[in-house]
Amino acid sequence: MESVVGGDQLESLRSWRAQGRPALEAASTRLAHHPGFPEAARALAANMLAAGDKDKALRGIFKDAGRYIVAMLAIYLHLGGGLTLARLKDFCAMSGLVSPGRARSLLLYLRYLGYVELFPVRGPGKAARYMPTAHFLASWSLHLKAALDAIAHIEPAAAILRDRLDEPAVFDVVARLPADGLRETASGGYEMDTAFFRVFLHRHAGSQIIFLLLATNETFPPQGATPFSLAAASRRFGVSRIHIRRLLDAGAAEGLLRSDGEGSVVFEEAGRVAVEKNYRDQLTHLLAAAAAAIDEVADAVSAAAEARPRVAHAQAQMGLM
Repeated sequence: MESVVGGDQLESLRSWRAQGRPALEAASTRLAHHPGFPEAARALAANMLAAGDKDKALRGIFKDAGRYIVAMLAIYLHLGGGLTLARLKDFCAMSGLVSPGRARSLLLYLRYLGYVELFPVRGPGKAARYMPTAHFLASWSLHLKAALDAIAHIEPAAAILRDRLDEPAVFDVVARLPADGLRETASGGYEMDTAFFRVFLHRHAGSQIIFLLLATNETFPPQGATPFSLAAASRRFGVSRIHIRRLLDAGAAEGLLRSDGEGSVVFEEAGRVAVEKNYRDQLTHLLAAAAAAIDEVADAVSAAAEARPRVAHAQAQMGLM
């Protein structure tokens, strides 16, 4: 989708601004009846699948909700006061999706991926700080572009943000807002202890299995049989066939899906309802974040443009240019 949009489309995107649980629930209900919702949901799954295929480290982040939330918070904390273990623990506790005790191991995982580096700390009592690497910022930009491309099926003006995401001022705004939405969701008592979360979001590669099933099926929520190869999924996502079989068995035990015995997966009605709700919630939060970002981005870009001449002048005065 091209980012050439008119004023009416900008106003349409702005109409998704929603703060507080009642406003988000109203937006979610509105989205459920939007004709672009099924296409956007399938695009979100397919785009995340493609992003993971393109970036091996990002594929590792998509393995479970804990890794994803910590990566999101790492960027968020870096943009707002600095990334430290103590702050990460506090925000993990807030999210309700990651235990504070897991924060240290996941921060080490980000270092293993080459996503963060330890920033030199001077002086007693100073908390160690971590800095995102260029690789991490590029990976997260790829992920955000995939998300914005999906919601552009509903609101074409979101393509403006997608196409300008390489500008630091735009990236900073867009990367911050989803974590703000997470904080609001957690504080609003959003139900996260569900069969869908247990089976797919908290199990290794569960999210990626859902990406694959939704991208393969031509309808949303998925109807009928969805072709699925254990061997191909095992190779693609780097997990064993036994692990995937157990994941599917857990989904069957929860009444979410079943295998048809002929190499396909069929979502039960409860599974279709759970998938529809989860993707409606995701897209609602993305739309709300994009709606807030579209105006913040204009202000941020303007401020950055005004700052550049001042910085250049100061550097010239100091003999740095």
